[in-house]
Amino acid sequence: MSSAIDYHKFRRGETCSEEGCRARKFYIEDGKKFCQRGHEQAGFTQTQQDEDDWNQQGKKSRKRREEKEQVEKVFGGSDATQLYLQCYQLILWKQTHWLVTAKGFPKELETIVRDLWELRLRVLQGSGDERSEYGTEFGSTTEGDDTDTDGTGYRSTASTVMSRKRASRAKKNLPKLIDTLGFCYLGILLLRLPTSLGEIYKWATRDEIIYTRAIKEIPKDMRARLPGHYFRALEIHGVLNGHRLHQTVLDMVSFFNFNFEMVFPPINHKLLLYKSVRDLGLPVDIYMAVNHLAEILEYNFSYPIHNKRLHGTTGYPEYQLTSLIVIATKLSQPFDDIHRHPESNLDATAAKINWTKWQSIMFDNPAEGLKRGDEIKITDADVFKMTGEQMDDWMNWYHKTWIDDRDQKVPQHILELFPLSDTIPDTAMGIVDPDPINRAKEVHKTLTLQKPVAHVDDDEFQDIVRPGEKYRRYRTIEELPESAKAFFKIAARNIGASIEKLVHGVFTTEIQLEKWMLDERRKALLDQEESEEENAYQEEMIHGVEVGGEVGEEDFNERGVDSPTKE
Repeated sequence: MSSAIDYHKFRRGETCSEEGCRARKFYIEDGKKFCQRGHEQAGFTQTQQDEDDWNQQGKKSRKRREEKEQVEKVFGGSDATQLYLQCYQLILWKQTHWLVTAKGFPKELETIVRDLWELRLRVLQGSGDERSEYGTEFGSTTEGDDTDTDGTGYRSTASTVMSRKRASRAKKNLPKLIDTLGFCYLGILLLRLPTSLGEIYKWATRDEIIYTRAIKEIPKDMRARLPGHYFRALEIHGVLNGHRLHQTVLDMVSFFNFNFEMVFPPINHKLLLYKSVRDLGLPVDIYMAVNHLAEILEYNFSYPIHNKRLHGTTGYPEYQLTSLIVIATKLSQPFDDIHRHPESNLDATAAKINWTKWQSIMFDNPAEGLKRGDEIKITDADVFKMTGEQMDDWMNWYHKTWIDDRDQKVPQHILELFPLSDTIPDTAMGIVDPDPINRAKEVHKTLTLQKPVAHVDDDEFQDIVRPGEKYRRYRTIEELPESAKAFFKIAARNIGASIEKLVHGVFTTEIQLEKWMLDERRKALLDQEESEEENAYQEEMIHGVEVGGEVGEEDFNERGVDSPTKE
């Protein structure tokens, strides 16, 4: 009979309720539960089950897991490098497109910048024959295609080491974000357009051209796949340094010259000189004086790719041009209080600039809000001095520039407690600069005519100071008078340089001019000595013929030399 009984095992941890019974199985009979040895189990109640529920004991149900947010795959190796170059190329294209559409540059600028970018890619890829399409996938930028493999298809140890070295070297040679501004400027330089590097610097600091937050111009799906070090490479880590921008352009000029023997033309200094004289409100005589000084120093205003010693402030063309403008202004319109008298009304220095009125005209009246380009320079100490409107301007700039546009990880109900208002688009705000021609006209209206003093030999007029005399050199900013400091500040701002760098550049150029003057004086003294010696020799010859008489003639005859007076 026992074979007909349907036994079941006790569940884990369950045993017979009878003390001392070690039965492991049980059976159910007439609605009661008995152990294998026949002991009735207390507390058991059998319920009726439907036929559809037959054999449903032991069915498991699992709690549904929460759906996790899908994380985008981050690229690595050659794929990451290729993606970085694509992002970089997109930024470069948007910059050149803005120059053409917003600033009116010719369409050829896009073509030239594209060609420069292709040349840059050739060196990066290590192949001079393959050309990649601008605006398309960089199919040939992967580094794995160039590695050697052995007969089994596995890389050899030597080739793996070389591949890693090439990858490390290629990563160091990747273009940086500041190089995008250099590409744009080199395209302008090749077109010989009168646009200075200082203007590009101004557009970048004002957030007119894409630079400060260039990473936001990259689509989200591309940004999500960029590794951290490439992502940081497309972000700025401080205020754009104008002098570093000049150094970057010089490095790029040297790069193209070394790899492709490419020679860039000098800057269009004639038109740039006109723009600088106009923007500074100077008389037109400064234009001619600068050209004369440039001829003296033999400046051709091109980037020095061979002479490494000129890679200081005096080596950059725009530094050279601005330094000559400052020197010509100091000669014609000095910043001190010494009265200098021209010899006539036709003298170029007869019209004198009133530097106090010049400052009031050239410097903008302080506005209630922040000046464009100064937002990134704000420090924590400046916050306590800011007005309400300045604070609003800074917060709007921060919202537009630095607030991440990716999906927020903070719950939505928390974000709703701190709503952000819509910022005004850049196209609606606009930046209107004062007309430089009107400013120059206002400055010229304030010119005063100095009383000329004619040149006489009387001792009474020997103490008259003429223009150009008592010229003073300034080595540091602390030595500058207030009017000179204001002039240096605007001149440095026009080329995107600091006032310290410009003061150093002007001082170095003045040393070069002084050396030229000393050389000219030395040449004049040598010429004078040679002329005096020649005159003295001729006088001795003439004196010897006239006074020597027969003695001189006998001396000639004794030496067997024909006398010049002998018939």
